[in-house]
Order: sequence, then C-alpha cells, then structure tokens
Amino acid sequence: MSLLARPRAPPSVATLRASRGRVRGRVRLRHPAFGYSTSSSLLSSPRRTNDFTSGYTSTYDPNQETGRGPIFDKHTFGVPQFYPRDLKRRVDDYVVGQERAKKIICSVIFNHYQGLRRRQHHELQDQRLREKLQRQQFAQNQQALYERAPRDLPRETEDEFPGHHESVRGAYPGPDSPADFRADDFYIPEDASTPEHVKIDKSNLLLIGPTGVGKTYILETLSKKLNVPFTISDCNSFTQAGYIGQDVESCIERLLIEANYDTKAAQNGIVVLDEFDKIAKRDTTNGRDVGGEGVQQALLKLVEGTKVTINIKDNRSSRTTPNNPPGGYGPTTPPSAPPSGKVDQYIIDTSNILFVFSGAFVGLEKVVLRRVAKPSIGFGSEVRGRDFSLSSGKDILPPEMYNHLPHQPAFPGGSTGGGFTPLDLTTPADLQAYGFIPELIGRLHNICALTPLSLDELYRILTEPRNSLVAQYTALFETYPSKLFFTRRALYAIAQRAAKNETGARGLKMEMERVLAEPMFDAPMPYVLITEACVNGTEKACYWGKDGKLELERRILEEDGDPNAGEQADVTLEQFREAGLSGA
Repeated sequence: MSLLARPRAPPSVATLRASRGRVRGRVRLRHPAFGYSTSSSLLSSPRRTNDFTSGYTSTYDPNQETGRGPIFDKHTFGVPQFYPRDLKRRVDDYVVGQERAKKIICSVIFNHYQGLRRRQHHELQDQRLREKLQRQQFAQNQQALYERAPRDLPRETEDEFPGHHESVRGAYPGPDSPADFRADDFYIPEDASTPEHVKIDKSNLLLIGPTGVGKTYILETLSKKLNVPFTISDCNSFTQAGYIGQDVESCIERLLIEANYDTKAAQNGIVVLDEFDKIAKRDTTNGRDVGGEGVQQALLKLVEGTKVTINIKDNRSSRTTPNNPPGGYGPTTPPSAPPSGKVDQYIIDTSNILFVFSGAFVGLEKVVLRRVAKPSIGFGSEVRGRDFSLSSGKDILPPEMYNHLPHQPAFPGGSTGGGFTPLDLTTPADLQAYGFIPELIGRLHNICALTPLSLDELYRILTEPRNSLVAQYTALFETYPSKLFFTRRALYAIAQRAAKNETGARGLKMEMERVLAEPMFDAPMPYVLITEACVNGTEKACYWGKDGKLELERRILEEDGDPNAGEQADVTLEQFREAGLSGA
C-alpha cells in the first residue's frame, strides 16, 4: 500500500517572520572600519558588573585633605631673579669706591624684598587653602542637610503675629543668642589646618658718613634698577604733630606720589630720611624740643609698622585762569571763591616699607674715640691732638679693633679707601650719647659707615662712571659745538683741590665749574684744552680752530709726560688730511 504524500501547505506569514528572525540572529556582523566579524552570540554574553571600584586599592573623597605628592612638599617658591652680588655689579657702573657699604646695602635690600616675596607667596597659599576648606565645608553641609531632611516636609503654617517672636527674642535673649557674652567666647582656638609660617621682620638701615661720599646716590641707583618707588625726605623740616612744620607722615605722602597713587606699590617702597642727625635731642630752655625728641617719638610707630591715612586734595577742578586784559586796563572782576576740591583718602601700611636713615653725624667720631681709644694720660699712652679729622687718611686706631667687622678689605691699609674709620665702631650706646632715644635706635638693625673718598677715588669719579663729570661736560660742549679735552695732570689737580675742600664728590663739580667758566663764555671754539696750569690759575684755557687738532695732540702728549714729549711727532698724510693742513 502506497502512501500518498500529503501536499505541504505554504508557510504562513507568522512562520516566515519567525524563521527570518532566527536567521537574523545567526548572521555575522562585520565592522566596516576594521574588517573583523562578531557573532551575535558573543554580544549576548554576560557583561561585567558595574562596580567601578573593583581593581582599585584606595578611594578618593573630595571632603578629605590629601597631599599632592612629594614634588609639592618643597619649601622653596622659585629661584630669585638676582642676588646681592648682581646688584653690586650694577651699582659699580655708577658708583666708585665704598665697596663695604655697597655690599651691606645690597644685602639689606635683597633680604628685604626676598622676605616680601616669601610673605606674598605664603599669603597666596593660605588664600587658596581657605578657599579649598570653604568648598569642602560647603559640600559637607550640603550632604548633612540632605541626609537630615525628611521625605515628607510638613506644610508651613502662616504666622498670625509676624515679627512677634523676633521682638520677644530680642527683648529676652536666650543662652544661644549673640548678646550672651561669655568668657569662653573671647578665646579663639588654634586652627590646625592653617599652617604657621615663620615671619621675617624687616631690617632698617642707618648710613653714617661725611657729605659727598655717595650715601643717597647708591640708594637712588639701586631703586632705579629694582623699579620700586623711592623717595628722599629731609628731616630738618619735620616737627611734632600740632606744631608749625611738616609731620613725619609727609614722607609717606611723597612715596605715594612717586608710586602714582598706587597703594600696593607704595607699601613696598623705600623711604630715605636724610639729615637724620639733625633731629638729635637738643637742650632747649624755652619749652619742649618739638624738632628733635618729638620727631623721634613720632617716628617710632611709623618705622615699626602702622597704617597711615593720607588725604590728597584734588584741586584740578578749581583751577581757573582769570580773563583780565593785559596791562591792567579795562574793568576787572573780583575772582570768585573756587569750589572745594575732592579729597581722596588713602591708607598705607608701613610694615613692608624699608626705611633708610642717613646723616653726616658731625662729632660722632669723637664720641666713639672717647669710648674705645686708649687714655692719653699716664705712662705708655699715646699723645694725640684735640681735633680729629676723618679725611686726613691716617689710621687713628689699630687695625686689630676692626677684625670683628664684616667685609674686610682685601688690602688693608691701602690707598684705595677700603680701610675702616672710627665711625665703623659705632654702637647704639654711642648714638644714644649723641642725642637719640634708645627706642628709635633699637629699630635700626644695620649700621653702616661710609669712608671718605681718597684722591685716587676722586680721580676715578671724574673719568670711570657712566655719568662721569668729564663725560657730562664733554657732551655739553658738543652742543655748542666744541670739543673739550683734559690732560691727566689737569684731572689730578682738580681731584687734589676737591680733596682739600672736604666736601667729597660735590667738590669735583665745584672745581669743574670754576675751571670751565671762561671756556663756556667764550664758546663756541672748535677745540678747547684744559691743562694743569689752567686748573691752578697760572694760565688760561687753550683754544684752537678747525686746523689745530695736531697742535692739540702735541700739547696733550707734552703735558702728560710722554717719553716723546717736546719732540716733533711723526706726522702722516692721514693726520694732515684730518687736520685740514694737506693740500690734497
């Protein structure tokens, strides 16, 4: 019996869709960019868990203080841009001599501004730390507030008597109100999270030396190189507050003006109080010493560090020019009262201002000698005169007494002026005996004495610095136009006459003006020569025309003691051509 095959029914739509789905499940997917295939069975494999902390050994909490690594644990904040020796190298281009004084001044100024950089760095670090702690505290408060907040907040009811609870709480302060002051509230506990930095106090400077040795000139040169506000005030005009004269705060006002009214720059400036020895105590019979001891007492807080209020009156709006006709003719109207100008108030903190005091201190060397010199009475004593002059160049005290001083000269006792004077042995006791109160002397931590200028240093001042006197007057004569020349003997003669005046480098300017008075009046002359006889007054200045260059050179060689002096020098065609004597 044969079985007849039953015809298969066509597949339904549902069956086709199911089979198509199974085929699509087995299809192999090919990535278009990389060319490798992936089966759908791999995509349907169980994935990794969502625990992102698996495989890590520690956790990070932004609310906790963590270190930034060993590289940030250093206490340095950058290499300084300059050092004291770099400052001295710049000052040497303008100032001759005073090696010991320049080293001390450069070190004091370097340490002062290095301390300011360190303090500003710590203030910036503390500010960043406070901001970070505030952010952490805010995050903790938000987290705690979220955890304490109930799920279903009750509806707020309207207060029938608004303001009643506040008034009752103010009339009857409770134990938690701010009006309840207790003894424990005055104690501020130490914050362990804030680091305690070492505070470096500033060191003020006192410069002692005769006039014209470069006390203020060294400071002016340094201030230009450092680009900081710098001002010089005269102590002669200072008086105690309430009396006729200037108050001591006027020096801070001048510093503010030099800083172009920038309070931040003025608070890091340098104030030089010149003629400091003029405010020593005086014996007055007609009342209080308002210009001496009164000024010293007013300087105490200013030097130590205080906040000074400066009032600057702006009168620019009140400046009016009268419209009266010239010559006094015509009707004149009386000027009206100008409107009151605007008053600007500035507050300056003097804690970071470097104060430098300078003065000649005439007679202080006698106070020092009475303290340290040997007695002049008895056997074996040294006989000395009554008058002592520091500019004599003689060593009054033995060199052993200066061994404890820093920056010893390389060649002690030489003629370079690097030796010591009795003013180098000045102590606070000597200044107190001179007429200063001990409170003010205790605020002057560095005492530096400048030596009188020697003859060789005076000659070098004429020729070596960038702004030497010879270069200044040569440039001045070029504007006439004239060419000015000096012989070496003439410059030495000028230095000798200036040394006799005992006014330091200022005596050189005086002698140059005296010698060049007639050449300035007789200008213009093509060539002007100053000789030794001209300096001494036995001859007049030598003048030549445009063709006198060879004669000028011959006279210079003869004056300076050249081995070929007095002999006719070999003249070449080029020299004749330069002098205009050649017929070619």
